[in-house]
Amino acid sequence: MAAANNSRALLPVLALAGVVFFLLAHAAVAAADADAAAPQGLEFHVGGPRGWRVPDANTSYGWWAMNNRFRVGDHLYFKYANDSVLLVDRTAFDACNTTEPLATFADGATRFVLDRPGFFCFISGEPGHCEEGQRLIVRVMVHPAIVATPGPASAPATSAQPGHGGGGQGHPPRASSGADTAVAAAASVAVAAALAAFVSLVLMLQ
Repeated sequence: MAAANNSRALLPVLALAGVVFFLLAHAAVAAADADAAAPQGLEFHVGGPRGWRVPDANTSYGWWAMNNRFRVGDHLYFKYANDSVLLVDRTAFDACNTTEPLATFADGATRFVLDRPGFFCFISGEPGHCEEGQRLIVRVMVHPAIVATPGPASAPATSAQPGHGGGGQGHPPRASSGADTAVAAAASVAVAAALAAFVSLVLMLQ
């Protein structure tokens, strides 16, 4: 009889332990789903199919930048040969100064992540190329998942500086930020907790 009573007394404890395990597993899955549902950045091919090179009379980096919207998490893809990409400050950009870049890329296929709002300035590291228009400045806006009101649809990214650009690559509507997934997960946890409480009460009354 004592053993039976002890076994019955352990049932609520085991039930609660199972519920705790379920809730923890469910929370982990919900977090993973929220991350998967987060907006993914877009890739912009600088120069289009022609790549990063000295522009001709029919192309313009400045025009291309003004006709695209760049947001945090997007990235620029530079494809080039016998050239380089220098990340510089605005002063060096305006003066085509290649002597003190913030970063230098020369791998021929550079993928640069736009990891903050604001301006990013790029110039060619080859002598004379920047002066011929091979330079790009982009303005990165805060993602609408971070602020309720997005920035302007497009903004001037350079002071009338001709350059090389690809086709106009617009920004499509973004995916949800995962808030809906988090709400659904919270509701599921609440239902599971209520069910667990009911089961425990029934077992304790037996």
